[in-house]
Amino acid sequence: MVTPGKKIELLAPVGTPACLKAACLAGADAVYLAGKHFGARAFAGNFDEKNLHWARRVTEALNKKLYITLNTIVFEHEFKLLEEALAFYEILQPDALIIQDLGVAALIRRRKSRIPLHLSTQGTWFGQGGRKELADLNITRVILPRELSFEEIRSLGVAHPDLEFEAFVHGAMCYSISGRCFWSIALGSRSGNRGTCAQPCRKEYACNGKPEQASCCFSPKDLRLISQITQLQSCGLVSLKIEGRMKGPDYVYQTVKAYRQAIDQHKQLQPEILDEVFSRVASTGFFNGTAEADEWRTGANVGREGALAATITGKSKDGLVELNIVQALQPGDGVFWFNHGERHGSRITWVKTERKHPEFAMVRGLPSSLKAGTEIRRSSQGSSENWESQWNRDWERRPVDLFWSGHDGTPLAVETVINEHPLRLETDEPLQLAMNKGLEKGPLQEKFTILGELFKAGRHVTARLSEGLHVSGSSLKRLKRSLVEYIYKLEQLPPPQQKISIADMIQAANESRQVDYSSHFSATQPPQIRLRVWNQSFPFLRDINPDRWVLPWKGDSARADKVIHGKTAWWLPPIINRQHFDTLLEQLRTVESGEFLCFGWEAFDLARLLPHLKFLLDWSFNTCNLAALDFIRNRGIEPILSREWKDERIPENLTGFRTSCAWNPLVSFSRFKSDLAPGKVVQNSHNDRFFQLPIGNGITATFLEDIPASLTRHGNASLQIDIAISPQENPVQVAKDLNRMLEAFKVG
Repeated sequence: MVTPGKKIELLAPVGTPACLKAACLAGADAVYLAGKHFGARAFAGNFDEKNLHWARRVTEALNKKLYITLNTIVFEHEFKLLEEALAFYEILQPDALIIQDLGVAALIRRRKSRIPLHLSTQGTWFGQGGRKELADLNITRVILPRELSFEEIRSLGVAHPDLEFEAFVHGAMCYSISGRCFWSIALGSRSGNRGTCAQPCRKEYACNGKPEQASCCFSPKDLRLISQITQLQSCGLVSLKIEGRMKGPDYVYQTVKAYRQAIDQHKQLQPEILDEVFSRVASTGFFNGTAEADEWRTGANVGREGALAATITGKSKDGLVELNIVQALQPGDGVFWFNHGERHGSRITWVKTERKHPEFAMVRGLPSSLKAGTEIRRSSQGSSENWESQWNRDWERRPVDLFWSGHDGTPLAVETVINEHPLRLETDEPLQLAMNKGLEKGPLQEKFTILGELFKAGRHVTARLSEGLHVSGSSLKRLKRSLVEYIYKLEQLPPPQQKISIADMIQAANESRQVDYSSHFSATQPPQIRLRVWNQSFPFLRDINPDRWVLPWKGDSARADKVIHGKTAWWLPPIINRQHFDTLLEQLRTVESGEFLCFGWEAFDLARLLPHLKFLLDWSFNTCNLAALDFIRNRGIEPILSREWKDERIPENLTGFRTSCAWNPLVSFSRFKSDLAPGKVVQNSHNDRFFQLPIGNGITATFLEDIPASLTRHGNASLQIDIAISPQENPVQVAKDLNRMLEAFKVG
C-alpha cells in the first residue's frame, strides 16, 4: 500500500534498449523487461545478458527501478535453463522478478534469493484466497488482473494493507481473464501462457455460418485511465503500469510522458497525444464495473487507431492533395491511412490553408490517387521534441563509490564494493608530500571520473586520506587499470551467499499446516474417470457411469441425487470479489462432506477454513511442474495438471496425479459481457466453431467445437473429462458417443 506522502510509481514497458532510453527520458520511475527466456512477450526484442547488464547500469545511474519478467509457465524439463537464468539474475540483482508460475516462485524461495518477487497479472490473483501462500513464497507485490473495478481494487487495499498492489492503466486488453486464456494453444502451438499468443480474439467471426454477419465480436478496446489517475492514487496502489513491450520507443516516450504529467498534475496535460501513438480505440475497461458489449468492443478496426486529422476530398493538382481538416496539420507530421485493409504511411512536407475556408488545405506528401473519403490519421507531430537527442551517454556507466585512504610514506589505497564484494587496491609507490595541491584537491576526481566503458566514479570519499599528498602519474595509471579490471570481474559474480541457519532449514523443509491431508493423495488409489459437466442441465447423461460426476455447484448438494445415482463432486464458479467468496463460504459451512473443484486461489483459504472437505484445483490454474505440484499438495489441495503439460513431458515416476481432456474444450474465461445469445455458434475463417456458456459470478466461458477421437490414459493418472454440449449437438447422440469412448477407455 502507498505510504502517505510517497509518490505512486509509474512503470513503463521496455522491449528494446531504445525503449528503455525513451521510458527514462519521459519520466518513468521504473521499467519492466525480459531476458531471452520465460518472458510473456516472446516476440519483443528482449534483452541478452550484455544488454541486461547495460539496463542495470542505466537504471542505477538514473535511480530507476528495474523489474525483470519471468512470467510464463515453466515445464519440468526447462528447470535447468531456469536455474541458469536465476543464477544470472542473482548477479544482476534487479529490483524485482515478475513471476506467474508457483513452481518458479518455490524454486526461487529454495535458493534463498533476496530478489523481491512480484506476482504477474498472469497469476490471476483476485485477492479472495492465497494471501498466506503469497507470504510463504516471499511475494511482496501483486500485479492485479485488468478485470477488477475501481471499487474492487480499493477494497483489496483495505483488506491487505501489508501487500503492495500494482495495476495496469494503459494498453491492450485481453478478452479473457488474465492468465486464463487457452484460445491460441487450442488452435495450434502458440500459447498465451508462454508468451506466443496468436491473438485469435482479434479475428473476425461469422455468426451461425453467415459470412455477411462477420464481426470482431471478441476484440476489446484498449485500456486508457489517464483521466482516472487521481482516483487510482487514492485506492492503495503503489504502481501504475503501462502495457506495451511489443511497441516502439516513440509509443513508450509519448505514453509515459502523458501519464507522468497526469500523475504530477501538470497544467499542460495533453491526453489527446495518446491518440497519435500506437493505440486502438480506448475505453476505461472494468474501472466502473462490467460494460455492455457495444462499450468494450473495438468494432472492425482492431489495429492501430491514431488521431483522425483529415479526410481526402478527391481533388488534387500538381502533386498537391486537398484535405478536409479535422485537426491542424503541419509540415513534418507523420500520417497513415488504410487502403483495401492495408496500412500505408507518409509524412506531410508542405501545407497551405485558405483564409476564407480554413477547413480545407492543400498538402504535399500524400499520393494523389487516394479516393475521396479516405481517412488520414496522424501518428506523430513534426513539431514534437527530439527526445533521442536528450540522452546522455554518461548514464550508461554504472556509478561506483570510491573510498580513498593513506598517509605520508604509505601506499594510496582505494576501496569499493561491487555486488556486495569488497575490493581494496593499493598503489605500488608510497605517498609523498605534494609540491602543489594534494590528491584530495582534484587529481583523484580528474583521473578516476571515467572507469572504462561501463563504469564511472560516484562519490569520492577522502576523509581517511591525509591532505597535501601525491603519488606519481604512472602509479595512478596502474592503480586505475587494476581497479577497472577488478570491477569488471566482480560485476560478473553474484552477491555472497547468505548463511542459512538451522531454523531456516527446518522452516524450508516443513510446510506449516494445521491438518493432516495425506489421506487425500493416496498413491495406491486406483485411477478414476471423472466427468465434469459444463452445461447447467445434465439429466440426459444419467445413464453414463463414471467413477464420479463433477457438477456445477448451485448452493445445494442434495439436488443431484434426484437425477444421478452415483458419486458426485462439484465445480465452484470463479471467485472474483469478497461477496462471491463470503456467499460460497456460507453455503459450504453447512456441507458435512464432499469434494469441490476450484478455479483459483480461493482453494487455499477454503481448504484451511473447511478441513473436513476436499478441494481440488482446476487444470486452468496452470500447474505444469513438480515444484508447483508439491507446493499445492502441501496445502492439502489436489491439482489437476495443466493441459499444456503434455503427456510425453510428465516424469515417469510421478504417481497419484490427475490429468484432463475435453469434449469441446474450454478456450477462454471472460468477465466481458457477451451479447451472443444461447444457441449461437460463431466461426472464424478457418471454420473453427465456438459457443459460449455462463459459468457463474458474471463469467462467460467460450468453447471450441472439437470432439476427441478417443480417450487416452497416462500411466496411473486419474482422468477428468470436461464435457460441454454445443447448441448444435444432439445431447442424446453425445451421450451415446461418450459412453462408447468410456467403455473403450476402461477396457484399454
